[in-house]
Amino acid sequence: MTRSNNRPAAAQSVRPLELFFDLVFVFAITQIATVLAALPTGVGLARVLVLLAITWWMYGGYAWLTNALDLERTGARLLLLVGTAAFFVMSLAVPRAFEAGPWGVVLGVAYLVVVLVHTVGFIGTSGHRGITRIGPLNLASALIVLAAGVAPEPWRLWVLALACLMQVLTPFIGLTGGFTVGIGHFVERHGLAVIILLGESIVEVGSAATGQNDLVTVVTGALLALALSAAMWWLYFDREERDSERLMRRVPVPRRPRVAVYAFGYAYLVMILGIAVTAVGMQKAINSFDTPLHGLPSGLLPLGAALFLAGLAAFHRALARTWPVARLVAAVAVGVAAPAARWVGGWLALAATTAVLVCLVLASREPARATDLS
Repeated sequence: MTRSNNRPAAAQSVRPLELFFDLVFVFAITQIATVLAALPTGVGLARVLVLLAITWWMYGGYAWLTNALDLERTGARLLLLVGTAAFFVMSLAVPRAFEAGPWGVVLGVAYLVVVLVHTVGFIGTSGHRGITRIGPLNLASALIVLAAGVAPEPWRLWVLALACLMQVLTPFIGLTGGFTVGIGHFVERHGLAVIILLGESIVEVGSAATGQNDLVTVVTGALLALALSAAMWWLYFDREERDSERLMRRVPVPRRPRVAVYAFGYAYLVMILGIAVTAVGMQKAINSFDTPLHGLPSGLLPLGAALFLAGLAAFHRALARTWPVARLVAAVAVGVAAPAARWVGGWLALAATTAVLVCLVLASREPARATDLS
């Protein structure tokens, strides 16, 4: 469907080419998670945060782009495939972005191409006015990412953090007007990213479990990790994803872009970070199934689950304008898994975290049927 001015209307459902793009994005997230798996320290966590933030910013940007782009046209498809290729090169560079050598520059150049394709793609769409304000700021942040690649290794994290800060502030500097939100497409696209990422985390955890020799560790650890991931899936798709489209339609049209940034941008970033950290935490718990964990690895599983719940609560707040207290309480309650991992072992950390989320699922089901969002 197109508008009378020949600009395509906002998409209302996800197209197959977008799913192809999303698979590359999820590969990027798993590559980012390997940074934390290889360096499970505060520095590793900080690296994951900045890498994930700049990656998620442009994934969100492409969700907005494909919302406005007519993918029935060959030119638009080729443009999106170029962006997909640049995202793929970014993914390959991520694990070595902080090491000596050319990979930091490769990451910066690929990221710049991702941003340029995004900016050019909006020309002739319903978002052409919005990109004139946001586009230059995106290009500036991409140049900062490129500068990080040529900066001395100890400074790269700080330079990337500057790019993240600029992106966080961009919606307030450049405003969000001039974009059209196709609500059905927006909700479906982001939901698919979550479910694919949860599925990929299961693959990674399954790989860790099969690397163990003990039968009990393999089966019990894998099943606990599956139950934990299923609870995370349930908490989002049984309530938030189901109701978010209806709640977005209640938002006045002029306010929808800003609400979309809060819900599907900032809050979703915390959720995605939570899923990635939880996946690494589950791997560490399985690798130390019956032996105590020490240092940051003992806290990765509860930290990831807490971040996911906090992001979910913020997502709810952005759309429904109320805080879901139960989810915030559960985010604190999963902290019991940290001493469990430190004193007993990974199996108890997995069991405790899973128990908290399953209890939250059970407590949330009835209110979800009786009210809109509670």
